[in-house]
Amino acid sequence: MSTDTDRGQQVLLSGATIGFGFGAVVDVVIFHLVFQTHHLFSGFYDPYSYDGLRTNVMFDGLFLAAMLGVMALGFAFFWRTVNGVDQRFSARCFLGSIIVGMGVFNVLDGVFSHYVLDLHNVVHGTEAWNLPWLVVSVVLLAVGLLILRSAGGYRAPSGH
Repeated sequence: MSTDTDRGQQVLLSGATIGFGFGAVVDVVIFHLVFQTHHLFSGFYDPYSYDGLRTNVMFDGLFLAAMLGVMALGFAFFWRTVNGVDQRFSARCFLGSIIVGMGVFNVLDGVFSHYVLDLHNVVHGTEAWNLPWLVVSVVLLAVGLLILRSAGGYRAPSGH
């Protein structure tokens, strides 16, 4: 049987998992598909050629599907944790954990995809936007952590 602390940590982990997937979904939809400033493997497949664009969009779609799967796992974990439990959990804490997850995805994306693996840049053909992307990602992570800290715990305040 799980303790209140265990359940609270499970809620935080499920929120972070949802946020990780959601951060990726937002990235793919906005930057890969709508603005088309970068694609998952544009460092390897020319995004300006027809075949390269088709290949990049296919990988973007596969990545999007995988990240929707990550979000589904996070929601399933969250449901399993809170279903049938009388304890109320802090919505602010849950939101903070989602934002932390988004920040973690973006920091990892910025460090590994843009710098370490050189899969793509924020904007095709230039590395100029990589550092600002990383800075915004760290700010997003910090905002999530500040929200978690301000929540003061994973339980909702007692009383109404």
